[in-house]
Amino acid sequence: MCNLILPFLFLSFLFISSTSSSLSSSKYTTHKCSVQQTLALLQFKKNLSSINTMYDYGCEDWLGSGYNPILVNWNTSIDCCDWNGVTCDQSTGDVIGLDLSCGMLQGTIHPNTTLFRLPNLQRLNLAYNDFTDSQLPPDMGSISNSLTHLNISSCGFIGQVPTDVSHIHKLVSLDFSLNGNENGIDLNLEPLVFINMLQNLTVLKELSLENVLISSVLPTNLNISSSLELLNLRNTGLQGNLPNQFFNLRSLENLDLSRNNFTGNIPSGISHLPKLVSLDLSSDVINSLLIQPHIFYILLYNSTFLSKLWLARVNIGLVLPTYLNTSSPLRSLDLSFTNMQGKLPGNILNLRDMEELYLAGNKNLSGPLPKINTSTSNPLWWLDLSNTSLTGEIPTSIGHLDSLIYLDLSDCRLNGSVPKSIGKLRNLVFIYLSSNMLSGTLPPSLFTLPSLEYIRLGKNKFQGNMPLELFSLKSLKGLSLTKNRLTGQIDVLDNGPISQTFQRLTNLTYIDLSSNSFRGDWDLDALFSSLTNLETLILSDSGISLTTNNANHYVNPDFGTLSLASCNLKVFPVSFRAMTHLKHLDLSSNDIHGHIPDWVGEMGVKQLKVFDLSNNSITGTIPNVYANWSGLEAFILNRNQLEGTVPTSLNKCKNLRIIDLGNNHLNDAFPGWFEDLPKLQALVLKSNYFHSGIETSSTVEISFPSLRVLDLSNNGFVGQLPTKYFQNFNAMKDVVKRNTKPEYVQVGRMYYSITVAMKGQDQHFLQLLVEYTIVDLSNNKFEGDIPNIIGNLNSLKVLNLSHNSLTGRIPQAIGKLSEIESLDLSWNKLTGEIPQTLADLTFLGFLNLSQNDLVGRIPLRKQFNTFQGDSFEGNPNLCGLPLPKNCSEPPREPQLEVDGDEEEESGFTWKVVMMGYGCGTLLGFVLGYLMLSTGKPKWFNAVADAAEHIIMKGKTSQYNNISQ
Repeated sequence: MCNLILPFLFLSFLFISSTSSSLSSSKYTTHKCSVQQTLALLQFKKNLSSINTMYDYGCEDWLGSGYNPILVNWNTSIDCCDWNGVTCDQSTGDVIGLDLSCGMLQGTIHPNTTLFRLPNLQRLNLAYNDFTDSQLPPDMGSISNSLTHLNISSCGFIGQVPTDVSHIHKLVSLDFSLNGNENGIDLNLEPLVFINMLQNLTVLKELSLENVLISSVLPTNLNISSSLELLNLRNTGLQGNLPNQFFNLRSLENLDLSRNNFTGNIPSGISHLPKLVSLDLSSDVINSLLIQPHIFYILLYNSTFLSKLWLARVNIGLVLPTYLNTSSPLRSLDLSFTNMQGKLPGNILNLRDMEELYLAGNKNLSGPLPKINTSTSNPLWWLDLSNTSLTGEIPTSIGHLDSLIYLDLSDCRLNGSVPKSIGKLRNLVFIYLSSNMLSGTLPPSLFTLPSLEYIRLGKNKFQGNMPLELFSLKSLKGLSLTKNRLTGQIDVLDNGPISQTFQRLTNLTYIDLSSNSFRGDWDLDALFSSLTNLETLILSDSGISLTTNNANHYVNPDFGTLSLASCNLKVFPVSFRAMTHLKHLDLSSNDIHGHIPDWVGEMGVKQLKVFDLSNNSITGTIPNVYANWSGLEAFILNRNQLEGTVPTSLNKCKNLRIIDLGNNHLNDAFPGWFEDLPKLQALVLKSNYFHSGIETSSTVEISFPSLRVLDLSNNGFVGQLPTKYFQNFNAMKDVVKRNTKPEYVQVGRMYYSITVAMKGQDQHFLQLLVEYTIVDLSNNKFEGDIPNIIGNLNSLKVLNLSHNSLTGRIPQAIGKLSEIESLDLSWNKLTGEIPQTLADLTFLGFLNLSQNDLVGRIPLRKQFNTFQGDSFEGNPNLCGLPLPKNCSEPPREPQLEVDGDEEEESGFTWKVVMMGYGCGTLLGFVLGYLMLSTGKPKWFNAVADAAEHIIMKGKTSQYNNISQ
């Protein structure tokens, strides 16, 4: 019996196993990719090519450097379901997912792309590839029945986002961020499409539109998907008040509305988002957004998951507590430029989870730097407290921030020496301590940090030699020591083991040693050959002398800045010719001889902003080779020996703000095409041989709308004053000072310096205030009247029309120059009386009306009481103090501005009657009647003159005592 049962059981087992195996095989059979979908993908590949580098630097951080192009195995010998980046439905073989992110792809995606012919595609990720200038297909809605995840971020797409996007109703995640191209063409989203997206995509959890241009004022009522967990609308051009609906999304974890044009108060709902992890409301405009201090406190204390809080440039106006109490695991806090006040909380640098802290730009933050707790580890790796009013010394405990990579304490009021413990920050890459009052010698320990790349210690009081350790810091890329008191010998070539030379620091890209007292003779050719990565070299006024033998050596074509003023250069270095990306060239105050080379226009094509060869001994003509310098902003050649005419190719440089050709031997008529330069702020042609009349153009509607400084003095210009120009000098009218902090005329890192004839002497301005407007047409041959229109320049500070042949009266309108500080009309042929309105110019500190044909009494009031006789001498018919000549008629009361003369025959009016008011009305009437009836009040004039002399002498004496 058993013998029969065993074979039966064995056969049964085989049958069950076979059936089970068959069922299992049937259940798990993987279908191959269909031919149609394979062809669609291969057609998509056909329009693309693979590149050898990552399109986005972030990809290398994620994937490493050994990554290959993603389409490398896309071919017909392999089933498409096995291709890189392709995911298929195992049961049907349909392509349901494409992840080609960081795929090293390049090319154009056409509107009819086959990519959207995959009917069951659920996930599509093309992020971080180079599809520059591609446009999204208008029929994206054809995959609306299946698509749940769409990411085309950082691909270079431009044009319009199709309206169909708002109908892909199954979307859970949508990312169009960081597109557009380098020419400023954006990916645009119509405001109505955006609003429809918010309303229609009801299951949407993630929406990222960073840098997609929407440019709209959002409606006050928005219907937004309540399932949103991430909303990124950074830099989308949104305007107006922040909608309350953004802060009613209870599932929201990440919210970024930064870099928009929102205004007004941040709604209180911001402090009631229970799941909030990351919040960025930073603005580009200071104080355009406000948050009430109590709302900020609630946000800080109630958000139990908040790890990132960025509110840069949002006005909080909070006086910081002595201790910062927060219940959240805050890792990154940015409160830069938020009007924070008071002292830093004692625990601000000791928060358990804090990794990044930005408090820069809060000028009302004061007091010392808090000490760091040395008994616990500190995760802080980024610390920016720059541009505050912190005082005192840098604490020794700062050496305990051993995770620190970035340290910025610049533009504060710190003093004392840099502690040696700074040498314990072994991970430090950036250290910025510039613009403080730090002193002592540079600590050698700083230059032993193995990761240190960028050092900025400029604008302090450091002294002594640079430590030898600096010249062995091979990781160093940027060094700024400008404006200190440093000394010592520095060489270019390596002359031994203790030589102080930069030759071994081959990673250097930036050197600024300007305004110190170093010694050394540097061969530029040797320097450029050794430091092949160098892009910025600033040695102006450093004490270092430069030479060149103009030999052919390698020069980094990416050189951007050369500032070599006062370095004893004798020739224009030929090596500069290779610097095709140069942006700033300053060779001023050297001893350069010879001509400006004809190849100079090859430097910095379309990029050069500053070209300064002033105060040298350059001869010859100015070559006409600047048509390709479209980015040029400053062209400064003053104080040379240049001849010939102004090069017309400068007319192509529409960004020019400063043209200074003064103190040369140029011989030309006034270049009328200067009018075509809309941004020109300073035009200086002084002390040349310019000639002829100034003819204004009839083709330019508004001439010189931005001009603030016009100096044509000491030339041979003739004819009438350029009335049309005065009419259009809009930058000299109604200037409003926007900042309490002085603002100077500046191009890049260069402040424009100028010498101006004012207050009777040449005054040199190392930095010219933006609001300091100047017109100097002196020492020419101008003739005719001074136009009344000049009175519209009510922000003018200096007006000098002296040493011309101007005639007629001084216009009453000059009294409208309410900001004028220096007025010189001397050595002309002006006639008539001095307008009474000039006495009301309260800022007038210098006045010269001498050597004219003015007549009458000098005004007695206000500012005129402070001027000496030399302001009026050489006018034989002027009288009254401060001149010794008495007047034969009494002082005249101020008159309203009238046209023509209204002289009185008798020299007296019924106003005299009122002079008796103080002694009695009756006596006044009697005196007035007697003088008017006789018509000869000479005896009273004599009395008035005597009284005037007594009063004026007393006032003049008092003024002199004060001024002494």
